[in-house]
Amino acid sequence: MAEILTVIGPLFVVILIGVGASFSPKVYSTEPALSTFVLYFALPAFLFSAVASAPIERGVPWEFVLIAFSVPAVTSVATFTIAHLVRGQVRSLAAPLSLAASYGNVGYLGVPITLSVLGPEAGLPAAIGQLVHNVMFMLGYPLIRSLFARSSDTVSARQQVWAAVKKALLLNPITISIVAGVVLALVDVDLQPAISQPVELFSQTAVPLAMFAVGLKLPSSLRGLREGSVPTTALLLTNFVKLITLPVLTIGAIVLFASDLDRNWVIGLVVMAAMPTSTTAYVLSQSEDADPRIVSSTIATSTSVALITIPVVLSFYN
Repeated sequence: MAEILTVIGPLFVVILIGVGASFSPKVYSTEPALSTFVLYFALPAFLFSAVASAPIERGVPWEFVLIAFSVPAVTSVATFTIAHLVRGQVRSLAAPLSLAASYGNVGYLGVPITLSVLGPEAGLPAAIGQLVHNVMFMLGYPLIRSLFARSSDTVSARQQVWAAVKKALLLNPITISIVAGVVLALVDVDLQPAISQPVELFSQTAVPLAMFAVGLKLPSSLRGLREGSVPTTALLLTNFVKLITLPVLTIGAIVLFASDLDRNWVIGLVVMAAMPTSTTAYVLSQSEDADPRIVSSTIATSTSVALITIPVVLSFYN
């Protein structure tokens, strides 16, 4: 435990500094611009550098992709089913609950933590895990919500599919950077310093700015809790599933189906499963659901509790 805390403790300190800074109106007003910079410049450069220098010739284990996709998907479906069986407000929140309970903050938290624990050699597992996770939810959730929508929407199914594909694949800077890194690693060509050095400069800002941005967003995510508009049962359910059930199921799947998997790929799976709810989940819920407040509240509570659960999960599995 002490060793894990020594490695990832500074990351959580930066989050807490961001929380403190959020109480300054001048600093808090920069949050949208800071998050945009991280999403479109810093994190793509970080992942591109990690993948481009990774030993891509060894390939990507199919067990990793299978577990990274299937365990969150099964967890999401199971959460939706359980919530739908509960009467009252929880049933009406079944869809956003299933999203919040399974879509982890792999980009802003998972990638930096994985590389901090394992070093640069874990760049490929971190990037592929991020790619699978992001594409699955950014593409899958809008499609599923549109299929089950009961309103008479004039937008055709084909247009909805195309919009989701563009957002998750063609126009997503994270996806583009990972694909570009894979291509560069496969052709084995060194970038000119005029390109590689600016990319490296952007890459170096990714971890601290991502952690700081998470901290800045945290207090605003507590708004639903302060208003008392979020049902306690639903909030407890999503946090329990996200921070305990999902990591346990992932570790179980590794033991059963991927016991010979390389340590870097294994830790990548465990870290991805142990992450709190992604801030992108709120963006998705805001566009697809009538009431996204349960997602924002889960982001706040799961991120706070994850400061304890992440070191415990990593220490236990280590």
